[in-house]
Amino acid sequence: MPERNKGLIYMWICIIAWGTSFIATKVAVEVIPPIFLGFLRFAIASIILVIFVRKDIKYTKKERISLIFAGFFGITTYFIAENSALSFTTATNTSLIVSSTPIFFLIVNDLIEKKFSSKIRYFGTTIGFIGVTVLILNGTFVLELNPLGDLIAFGAVFSWILYTLFLEKIKDRDEGIITRDLTMYGTLFFIPFLFLEKNTLPGCPIYQLWLKPSIIISLLFLGIVCSSIAYFLWMKAIKVLGSRTVTSSLFLIPIVTVIADSILLKNFPNVYSLIGATLILLGNYIAERKS
Repeated sequence: MPERNKGLIYMWICIIAWGTSFIATKVAVEVIPPIFLGFLRFAIASIILVIFVRKDIKYTKKERISLIFAGFFGITTYFIAENSALSFTTATNTSLIVSSTPIFFLIVNDLIEKKFSSKIRYFGTTIGFIGVTVLILNGTFVLELNPLGDLIAFGAVFSWILYTLFLEKIKDRDEGIITRDLTMYGTLFFIPFLFLEKNTLPGCPIYQLWLKPSIIISLLFLGIVCSSIAYFLWMKAIKVLGSRTVTSSLFLIPIVTVIADSILLKNFPNVYSLIGATLILLGNYIAERKS
């Protein structure tokens, strides 16, 4: 199988996992506070990766720094910013802002490389974002401005951009080892932020988790599939396809979420969802057709 096809398979597995993760998160946050959920999710991922990835490598000082920052931005700050934004602004605002990541990554990456992408890629990316907007707004074109919450949501966008840029610096190393180590760093960085939820944690006794199989299944899915496996495959996809192509695929996550929501929670899509999904697929095709 051609390497590009393998890269596309890796990418799609991640998109399907992360698109479905919103359903699992929705189930889990009924009992577990958001930051604590993030910590548990990546603690599980760290344990799995430590068990299965036994090899080790010696990092240079620059590689170690890139690894630490990748863990901090791609795991800790991204999930804290995304979850915290929902406390200050609407889910619609947060979803739209976070979904703009491919556009901002394209701009930031072009500025750093001082080599601008083709107009067709920008056009396709813009079409994709319009599709995300239609899908998320769902026919209700009302946005409420909440400066603090919206600013925090943009924090999630730039956290993922920084994660991708730092990952680019170490992508030639072994994917399993890199994924294991940055996941462990990201998990450790969660610990200081847990104090922000010290007033809500007592209301989440651990024994409650074991009384709800749906919570356990959601946690295991988030930790094993969406974190350890997906982060590993995401790095392999970046190595094969490049960060521009892989980051553009983030537009596809809302489509997967709509499908998963229909199958698992019986929330069936309407005409706006279908139009949005069509625009997203069209935009990605236009942006990547030269490849």
